[in-house]
Amino acid sequence: MNQAALKFNPRYPIPSEEVQRKLLLSMEAAEAVGSREMRCPICGFKVTDVPLTQTEVVYVKCRKCKFEGPLSPAYFRRMKRKNYAYTGPYQNRGMIR
Repeated sequence: MNQAALKFNPRYPIPSEEVQRKLLLSMEAAEAVGSREMRCPICGFKVTDVPLTQTEVVYVKCRKCKFEGPLSPAYFRRMKRKNYAYTGPYQNRGMIR
């Protein structure tokens, strides 16, 4: 196996060939999916990385403000910005150039 890609703590024994193969396959699958970071809703500190395909609830604890609880990646995702700006309640939208 390619042990240069896998790093192990020297205090523990080296895993078997089968476990190393599974680790490499898991790493390749994770790279193909991609991920995004999830931030604390209170202070904005980065809490964890979540795969793009995950929609289940994630239990997190913020190291900065000590918020602890479940977060749904569906509610805490970044929205894409539109190509126009809204300037006020009584004005029309205009294109940003």
